[in-house]
Amino acid sequence: MDQLLKFINNLNKAQRIAIVGGFAFLLLLVIGFLVYSNIKAEDKKLSYTIASNLTQADVMRATEELESAGVPFIITGSGSNLTLKTSKEFINIAKIKLVTSEASTNKHVGWEIFEKSSIGTTNFENKVKYLRALEGELSKSLESLSGVLKANVKIAIPKETIFTEKKSDTTASAVLTLKQGIFLTQKQLDGIKNFIASAVPDLKQENIQLIDQDGNLLEVSAEDVNTQRSTVQTKFKDKIEEDYEQKIISLLEPVVGAGRVMAKVNVILDFTKKDIEEEIYSPEGSIRSQQVIESTANASGIGNNTGGIAGADNNIQPPQQLNDGSKLSSNNESSNTVTNYEISRKLISQKDSNFTNIRRISASVTFDSGVLKDHPDKADFLASLESLSADAIGYDKGRGDTITVKDFKFVGIKSLNEKGELVDEFGNLIGGSGYLESMSIKNILDEYKDYIQYLVVGLLLFIFYRKFIASNDLVILGDAKKKEIGADDEDLVKDMLAGLDDVLDQNTAHGRLKTKVKSQILNNIDGLDEESAAKYEVFIEELDREINNNPADIARMIELLLSEGNVNFK
Repeated sequence: MDQLLKFINNLNKAQRIAIVGGFAFLLLLVIGFLVYSNIKAEDKKLSYTIASNLTQADVMRATEELESAGVPFIITGSGSNLTLKTSKEFINIAKIKLVTSEASTNKHVGWEIFEKSSIGTTNFENKVKYLRALEGELSKSLESLSGVLKANVKIAIPKETIFTEKKSDTTASAVLTLKQGIFLTQKQLDGIKNFIASAVPDLKQENIQLIDQDGNLLEVSAEDVNTQRSTVQTKFKDKIEEDYEQKIISLLEPVVGAGRVMAKVNVILDFTKKDIEEEIYSPEGSIRSQQVIESTANASGIGNNTGGIAGADNNIQPPQQLNDGSKLSSNNESSNTVTNYEISRKLISQKDSNFTNIRRISASVTFDSGVLKDHPDKADFLASLESLSADAIGYDKGRGDTITVKDFKFVGIKSLNEKGELVDEFGNLIGGSGYLESMSIKNILDEYKDYIQYLVVGLLLFIFYRKFIASNDLVILGDAKKKEIGADDEDLVKDMLAGLDDVLDQNTAHGRLKTKVKSQILNNIDGLDEESAAKYEVFIEELDREINNNPADIARMIELLLSEGNVNFK
């Protein structure tokens, strides 16, 4: 290091600048080389997408074309969502190769099919081209939807005929290849069917079938629709019944008291789908045509005295007849008018499919008979409750509604106390603090009763183990090994059973201590012969009996021995 510093100090300014510039140029050169190498490496990486959302069949056709052209590629993805990738160098070549070959990712023919036409094209060929173009355009439109990888639409247009009875409906079907994890809702399926039906003349939405790549129907089946409709109708019926019941209870509780009335309502609904058509003819229509016929007749003559044939008719003189030869005349006019009116017709179509009608309501109301003691006229009180209940549910006699009100003795509810307050069977005021506390404790016990049982059983087993097993050392005669509780276990037991020593019997504690001392004494006979051991055991038993009979004397003797031992030790 010192030599390097001396070498640098001996250099002049020009030499130092040359050396620093050389190192800087070399560093820049190395950095540029690394950047260039990284760019070339990125270009050679197979990370540029040629085509995506390919099926396995599409990938097989595409790989044949790419291998024949010598284009390196990799396949990523799974299922029907495969992707072809290549390097930047071959990306354009690969795309051109796939587009110009049979392995094109988009094979749907659209309206561009009519760009090439010939003079000899027949009408049938034009119809086929039109159908292919329509199917292709619909398929490409469906593939543009999110979640749809591939779509293939087929349309069946029946042959035109002049006989309407033999005419068939236009039908269509579509195969949709969905992305992994995508599920179309019923609204989306209805939208797709409506889109196809709008693009094809005389195609009804119910004549379109949609399936997925596995051949499963995408729309809900008729059985599922009926089941769903039945479930909705049942929930709707239950909701109406519950509303009526709450109306009755909320109306009668202020009269009979909280918790002293129950109501059940049964509603029969009519879910029949109705299509109503009505025609109205207006008598005061507009005049369509009017015809007026008028006729006029004129007659004239001269009067004379010429007689006629003898007889009665000739003897009767006509009125106003002149015998002096004057001129006679008469006029006759008539008019007839014929008027034709336009028929005014009005067609009304009404569909009632979303809502339902109530056919009949049946209600049953019961209340606690203890309320009747404050109402001497029972019949009048029952009639009042029945009238209130009928008004609450909208009673209609013409509809066949029925309502029944009865009084029964409610179990678990006592009569009102002196203050007129409602109490339960335990005397707690319903709604008061005592009632709420008892109900909360009861609910907790009902909810966690299984866990409480397990906890009590486990605690009893632990106390039994602690009292009769863990605190006693069982020693077998002739075996010097004894069972001991480790310090850690004793500490753990003491912590878990803190406060339980006061509960345990004190005599049992003395017995455990005596048993432990006896066991330690018996351990000392190890190594003696059987006769000496037997004598030693008999001596221990006698000593034990003496301790039980005269514990005070034995205690004074032990105290004396200990005091003498201390004196000798000193």
